[in-house]
Order: sequence, then structure tokens, then C-alpha cells
Amino acid sequence: MSTLILDGRAVREARTPELIERVKQLSRQPTLAIIQVGDLPDSTAFIKAKSAFAVKIGAKVKHIHLPESIFRHELVDEVRECNADADIQGIIVQLPLPIAIDQDAVIEAVDSKKDADGLTSFNVKRWLEGREDAVIPATTRGVKELLEYYKLGLFGKHVVVVGRSMLVGKPLAAFCLNENASVTVCHSKTVDLPEETRKADVLIVAAGKSKLITADHVREGTVVIDVGINTVKGEKLEDEISGRKLVGDVDFEAVKDIASAITPVPGGVGPMTVLALFENLADLCLEPKDDII
Repeated sequence: MSTLILDGRAVREARTPELIERVKQLSRQPTLAIIQVGDLPDSTAFIKAKSAFAVKIGAKVKHIHLPESIFRHELVDEVRECNADADIQGIIVQLPLPIAIDQDAVIEAVDSKKDADGLTSFNVKRWLEGREDAVIPATTRGVKELLEYYKLGLFGKHVVVVGRSMLVGKPLAAFCLNENASVTVCHSKTVDLPEETRKADVLIVAAGKSKLITADHVREGTVVIDVGINTVKGEKLEDEISGRKLVGDVDFEAVKDIASAITPVPGGVGPMTVLALFENLADLCLEPKDDII
């Protein structure tokens, strides 16, 4: 069986001209505010990648870099300043935040009309309901568009999602349910994970654990979507993180000949996530919805 490699870089390149044209048609150059707290190297590298893509499509990034020692109320004030700034159309808070800061309170401070990550309660309700006007979290939108490009439908399929984070696992599970798949969500407390994952027609892994999924976890013909991004010491394989090697949650070499289709890491979901974030930004530049207050 020849395995289809789901090439996120190629799909992003194919879709980028359409996004460039969308940005050109907007009444003004869109600006995404990225609020970073602290100096996590991975966060800094990902922000650089987003900024580079913004330049490519004709958008702007306003990078607000704050010290790790900042208090929650000060961070919320920064968010509210971005809410009030008419030159900013989208806002994301780069995660994770320092453990001492209430992440939910900060995210909830983002104006729902500028919520480029789709994580405020206003948008969560909408994507849980499958509403067309929902802002879908970028990783979920990226997976959605990758599957659509390769014509891999979810209707009637059994999807197993490994991971239950609010940023990735839960929105992915909701998306699959809204696509009329039957969904099983697994996590660190799941008993006999291989037994559950072998039931999948489509296996989506977002656990944040290097090479968690091996050949024993996958039955022949499964579509495998690896959302994991883990860094290990090694040669530079990706311009997003200099000097470190990226690996996924799936043991790619062990699984690639079993799966019918699989995303590589790097080069699979990651590039699509960046594309989707700026598609969200372009959506937010449209006329505001009447029911958003």
C-alpha cells in the first residue's frame, strides 16, 4: 500500500495566493496583535514564523512582549488596550502563559470580535454548535483544510482524538462531531490506549508527548494526523525552531507504512496552522456580526 503524505507546506503554498488576494481586497491592511509573556524559546520562534508569513500575505503583526513577572491585571490591561485599538483587527495570547497567571481570565478579556484564536467563551459556544460564524481555533481549521484539500471526508468515520486540551484536542473533537463522525477522545488516563486507537478510521494525535503513537497503536489503512510538536536536541530541521529537531507525537517511520495517509512533523499540520490563523484574521476584518455585543 502506498501511503499518502499529507504535505502541509504544499497545501499552504497552494492556498496562499487566495489569502493574499483576500487581504488586498480589505479596506485596510489587517494587523494581528500577538501578546507574549516571558521568553520561552519555542513561543518566540513560532511568533517569528507567524510574523514572516504575515509579511508574505500583506498583513502586519504587532508583537507585544511582556516580562514573565507581569501581574494578571497588568496583562489584562494590555489585552484591553488592544481591544480598544482600531488599528488592530485580531488578537492572540501566545500560550502557554506562566503558571501563576490565570490563563482563562486573560483569554476571556479578548474582545470576541478580535478573537483570532477562537478561544473566548463566545466563540467556543459557536464552534461547539458547529455554527458557520464561529472563529475556529487555528490548528483545528488547519486540520480541516488539510483534510478537505486531500478529499479525506469524516462523514460516518470513527475518529479517535488523543488529547483533550482546550486549545487543540477539544476543538478538534467538536469539529469531527460536527462533520458527522463518531468520536472517541483519549487522554493520559485512558486504559489500554492502543486498543482504542486501533479502532480509528482517522487518528488525530495532540498529546504533546514525543513518539507516543507507535505501530502497535495503528491498524492498517488508518488516516493519521499528527498535531504534536516536540523539540529534541539535534540538527536544525525547521526554520521555526533553530538548532533543535522537531518530532511529532507519532513515530512517523514506524507508522508511515501502515497508515493510508499521514502528516509529517515538521511540514504537516504546523504550516496549516499558521495559514489558518491569518485566514481567521481576514475573516475578522469583515463586517461585524449583528449578534456580537
